[in-house]
Formats: sequence, structure tokens, C-alpha cells
Amino acid sequence: MMPARRFAVCLFALAATACASVAGCAADSTDEEEVAEDGSGDNATSEDAIVSERQLMGNELPDKHIALTYDDGPGARTVELADYLAEKGIAAAFFINGKNVPGNQRAIDAVIGRGHLLANHTQNHLQLTKLSAEKVVKEVADTDATLVAAQPAGPFLIRAPFGAWNGNTARAVNATTMNKYVGSVFWDIGGQLTSTAAADWDCWGKRYDVQRCGDLYLNEIRTKKRGIVLMHDIHGKSVDMTKYIVPKLIAEGYKFVKVQDVPAVKRALAAASAANAGDDGCQSATLGRSVPENTCVQSRNDQKWHRCVDGDWVASSGAADASCTQRFGL
Repeated sequence: MMPARRFAVCLFALAATACASVAGCAADSTDEEEVAEDGSGDNATSEDAIVSERQLMGNELPDKHIALTYDDGPGARTVELADYLAEKGIAAAFFINGKNVPGNQRAIDAVIGRGHLLANHTQNHLQLTKLSAEKVVKEVADTDATLVAAQPAGPFLIRAPFGAWNGNTARAVNATTMNKYVGSVFWDIGGQLTSTAAADWDCWGKRYDVQRCGDLYLNEIRTKKRGIVLMHDIHGKSVDMTKYIVPKLIAEGYKFVKVQDVPAVKRALAAASAANAGDDGCQSATLGRSVPENTCVQSRNDQKWHRCVDGDWVASSGAADASCTQRFGL
């Protein structure tokens, strides 16, 4: 999905299982939750380059194991959330927007001090695949400066706004010294508001109360049984919802894992540490390593086949694809 230099080993282009399921990071942070409808959230993207083989997802976790992640902060109640989760023995990942850091250093200190992970959600929450390479690098680098100051030893994870990350975007960052990042980290739960599942930003925009939205999150978690959960600490109601669902999940025997211990993320971190990739090819989330051009891999996420072409992933028929020089099935 991207050239396999060390950063490419790390940076998987993320994707939605279906474009309509991509979740939202809304911009508003008030307790009234007047969620903006200006495209500032991680709502759907029509990127053709969104491919499941690029995603770092949590569907390989054991039953009743989930990882909590929060986007778009720090917010007014991030300190409260970080304290609450730590008191429950939960280490979450906070994918921050650098623009929200000024005036919120106490929140950054709380996230680190309470044993959580800071991660990169870019500076201004722009769709990176629509930006020039120079602007892509700046979006990542500006927030990276905050992460390096607070968490110099890493690990360094990234989640692209709108789920929009492709080979070209990765190559832009890959050409810089920021080859320490692993991602993009996607999610399994919290991506779409339906009759049986929810996305918190969309709940608040549609005036759902905390219990109604929380019950939909619980339903999706119970149905899928595992995965990376997406919420947004920029919203006060999301903090309240966390306090609503966590005790119920604990009572039901759910275990909370660090996102860096999710199998797909763990493979990517190991591959980054090994730094054993060449200069060409695609990084496979399934295999946790780079593969050469015209290698075909079946994704763990959706069981579909993908072929590496010009440093990016394209759909493949797998066994029937005569262009595959190697095939790695599940």
C-alpha cells in the first residue's frame, strides 16, 4: 500500500469497512454538543484508495477484549476522563489535534501521567489526501512536536482524519524523518449511527441523550465482541457516556487492552522496530511486513484479496489473478 521504507512498514493507509461507516470527529467542544456539520468530522470519504488491507483494526482480539480510543482532543474534560479511566485500570489512546493543545497542557500531562497514550490525529483535522505533500507533512509534524515533548520514547501511532490515507499521503510523510509512526489506526466500533450502533459525534448532533447513545455502543460491542472503540473526548457527553458504559462492560467480563497491544498494531510496531523493509512494495496489515510488487494478500479484516501495484493496494481475485507473483491467504 506504500513504499516499504521504515515509515511505510509502519504507516498503513487506513480505510473504512464501507465508506458509509467511517466515523466522525466533530469540531465543537461545548457541553451543549452543537456538533458542526461542516465536514470537520471523520465522516465518510469516497477515496477509492481506501482498502481494508491497509487498516490496523482490532478484529483479531479475543472475545470480550476492547481498546478504547479518543479523537480530537484535548478537550475541556480530558483530565477528568484520563483520571476516571486510570481509576478503572484502563489505559486508553488519545489521538489529539495539535490545534487544541495551547491552553490545555494540563490535559496532556494528565494523559501521560495517568498511563495513557498520546497519538497523532494531525494538527487541524484536514483531509490529508486532498493536501499537497508539503501540507501533509506539516499537519503531521506540528502535532508530532507535542507528542515528542510529552512522550519522547513513544510508541508513536497515527490516525488520519476522515479515514483518508493512501499510498501517496504515506509517501509524503515517509520521505521525512518521521519514520517512527505506526498507523493508520482504524476502529471497529463507534463508526456509524444506526438503529443498532452509534458514533458519538453523530449522537450529539442528533440530540441523543447519553444513555441512548451508550446503549447503542453497548449493543455494537456485544455484537462484535471485540475491537478498537472510537469516541471523542472533545465532547463532554462522550465523557459521561464512557462513565455509563465502562461499569457495565466490566460487570460483563470485558477486558480493556492498550491499542498498542492490538495484534495488527503490535505486528506493525514489530515491523517498524525490525526496519527490515526494502525500498519498494506495499505494507500488509495482515502480514505485518512489506511485500514486493504483484504480491497478493488476503485481508484479515474482510477476507478480500488485494494486490500490490506501484506501491499501493488494488483489488484482486486472488487465486484467479494471474498477475500475482506470490499469494498469502488466510
